[in-house]
Amino acid sequence: MNALPIEPNTPLKDTLDDLISDYGLRHVVLALLSRLAKRTRPPDTKVELRAKDVRQLDLLSDHLRADLGLPPASPCRTYVDLHALWIRSH
Repeated sequence: MNALPIEPNTPLKDTLDDLISDYGLRHVVLALLSRLAKRTRPPDTKVELRAKDVRQLDLLSDHLRADLGLPPASPCRTYVDLHALWIRSH
């Protein structure tokens, strides 16, 4: 196993000292500055569905639809009662 023990509440100064001793002051300062300067985008909250996407969602089973947080699919309108057809033909 490669699990590392978690040290509770390691002070920031000790963490920075460890990083500086391992990688050097220049690398640590550049990494911190680049992280501060990095622009982050908030996640997209508005998702527009296209007609093609909606048709593909209709093909999912109710189990998969539940996993995605979608309501169950409406009953299939092309349902054919095979038993009734068999009785009529005999």
